[in-house]
Amino acid sequence: MQEIDFRGKVAVVTGAASGMGLKTSEELAARGASVVMCDVNADALSRAVADLAARGGRAVACAGDVRRFADAERAAAEAAWLGGCDILVTCAGGNEARMCQSRVPFYEQPVDVLDWGLDVNLKGPVYFARACMPQMVAKRSGVIVCLGSVTAFEGDGVGAMYGTAKNGLVSFVKSLALAGGPFGVRAVCVTPGPVLTRAAMSGMPTALGRAGEPRELVDVILFMCSDNASFITGSNHVVDGGRLCMYQPYVAPEAT
Repeated sequence: MQEIDFRGKVAVVTGAASGMGLKTSEELAARGASVVMCDVNADALSRAVADLAARGGRAVACAGDVRRFADAERAAAEAAWLGGCDILVTCAGGNEARMCQSRVPFYEQPVDVLDWGLDVNLKGPVYFARACMPQMVAKRSGVIVCLGSVTAFEGDGVGAMYGTAKNGLVSFVKSLALAGGPFGVRAVCVTPGPVLTRAAMSGMPTALGRAGEPRELVDVILFMCSDNASFITGSNHVVDGGRLCMYQPYVAPEAT
């Protein structure tokens, strides 16, 4: 296996101010990539980019909302200025019930909460792929990694759009693979189980009896972005400590 080296590569990462997006950006930069870091939280993004630069990494902040195609185009323009997008990793997302603080059953969820769940978790990756992929096609190489979730296969009666959108990404990368294959552009979905980016993740059961460390997921993302995965495309890769092997009884939300 070749050592993973991204020198000369340009990466675009969404959700880059925190969590897996930040950790992925840091590891890509540490291996030589120039990273366009995108996030809706402009202040946190500025701090993250400054911290990465202080450690010798090369990164550009691109504050914006993944729900707006114009913001995806701005990120793609930043990548073009750096030499053209080689890698896109879509980490921005979240369960709408948690993010919008609306913990009621699906049939009571406000429509704006449903829209948030679909727009951020599904349309966001679609918009960024549409904006960045033409540069990859022109370069006749590139890779798109969409971050999924085991909720895509478990379901959620409260944050129903989260799992729905993440399941959509499993199909979406197949279409990207077909569209990009003739030009050497690959696409995959990496599907994590509980990862310790939030304390609440530690209580989610897995076959291994623990939640994953962030590095255990980032290592898979980096592998998929590298030439070591050059024959992998259109597929979903589960990194869940065996969670999906376990029977998970559904607990209905409390009645309102």
